[in-house]
Amino acid sequence: MGFKSDREFLRNVSIGAIGTRKIAAILTAGGFQVIELERYASSNKIWATKIKRLRVPDLLCLKSGLRVECRAKGDLKITMSHAVNNPERAWDRGLRDTDLVAFIRCWPAGDSWVPSDRVALFRVADMRATQGLAKIERMKSASEGSEIQITWPATVPNKVGTVSEVSDTSVKTVLAQGRQQTYRLKRETQSGSHLLTAHVAPGDTFGEGDTIIASCIPALSRPTLPPCGQYDFFADLDSDGAETVYAGVKALGFLPKSAHKSKSRLEHIMDRAQDNRIQLEAATSLARLGYDRGWEAIAHLVTARDTPHDMRMECALILAELPNARSIALLKAALTDTTNESELRAAAAWGLAMVSADIRQSGLLEHVHDSDELTAVHAIVGACRLVTSQTLDAFLGPIGKDDRQSARIVRSLLLSSCDFSSEVLRSIRTSTGRRRQWLLYLMGCQGRAACAELLQAKAPELLQELGFFWTHHVENWTNRLDVADHIGFLREQMLG
Repeated sequence: MGFKSDREFLRNVSIGAIGTRKIAAILTAGGFQVIELERYASSNKIWATKIKRLRVPDLLCLKSGLRVECRAKGDLKITMSHAVNNPERAWDRGLRDTDLVAFIRCWPAGDSWVPSDRVALFRVADMRATQGLAKIERMKSASEGSEIQITWPATVPNKVGTVSEVSDTSVKTVLAQGRQQTYRLKRETQSGSHLLTAHVAPGDTFGEGDTIIASCIPALSRPTLPPCGQYDFFADLDSDGAETVYAGVKALGFLPKSAHKSKSRLEHIMDRAQDNRIQLEAATSLARLGYDRGWEAIAHLVTARDTPHDMRMECALILAELPNARSIALLKAALTDTTNESELRAAAAWGLAMVSADIRQSGLLEHVHDSDELTAVHAIVGACRLVTSQTLDAFLGPIGKDDRQSARIVRSLLLSSCDFSSEVLRSIRTSTGRRRQWLLYLMGCQGRAACAELLQAKAPELLQELGFFWTHHVENWTNRLDVADHIGFLREQMLG
């Protein structure tokens, strides 16, 4: 079953995913060996059905064992969501004193977001110690878990500049325009007057709203991994905390050098753990390391009718992380079984685009015109990721045979980043009837700017055929998505 799109929710999820990716890249450049601990932390794909996951941080370092919670914001603050009456939703749930919380700013850029190159990292122990100085900002609705927003006092300049002087009471700067700006470190909080700690030194530069130059937290951590030995994830398996066991289980799947030792421990957890989410992650790590028992467990869960739907969905998302002939086969089976829930089939289509080497291997073209529209649109968007100059013939081959399928294939091609104009032009010259009409439509939908120059040089006779379409459809302002949506909205307001 489909669900209404929520642009505001997608905006927030996208900022978080883009920020998490950038934080991971900065930490990797600093020597950390980062993996995604919270599944889908770096993805903005929204599913209606989502397993209730353990409260674990977004990233994990395979070398040091440090966990990193990521917070990306359009307005940079040291702020965390916190549930007062629910320990499971506390801001620091699943975090140890030595772990880090990373804050980064993102700016809007067209339909996407651009993250800063600067990240602010704070130790959890320091944030806990100064929580009494933080401001409680707002209470969310009951439907959002009755959470509050905790914000630690901090200074974030909104203009680009350079630090000129740091004293016990202030940070003096010179902004890019040459104006001097002084930021006082004294701050009034709910518990009285306090001095912020400066996190910069003379000569340091800061960006536009992307640098925390001072805060009530005593120290800012560097995004470089200090010298350390290999963290013992096997010890985590004996922890009383579910989040710690989960982190250890997941990490071992990414450490093939320890696979021989990991196998028996992971099998024991897969068979005996009381939490089925930890059992599933143990199976995933076994599969990632190439062990049959892990693959067999995942295959059983994703195909068994008595497996809860949210668990089957989680299995589909896991399979999308494991590029392998077995994952492709299991995802294809889930996709082609029309008795499965629509969203499970959609997740299988989405996953196939991530693990398949090309469109032929994925089998997605057989489902771009699926009778279930949720499945079909996921196949369409998934297929667009597999369009290359080497696979164009597979996409263009079926065009014209079936109108519904042709429409879906055209949409996949238009969504892709592949330049297919020359190949389509060659196909137009050798095609007739319905196929030629669909190919002309595909060429026209790219717009005048994209292919007029090619047609002028190679097939000027087609310019006249496409000219009316470009002028009165593609370039028709009333067909713009925002205008068409506005017109539809106004039409719904005409009662009788």
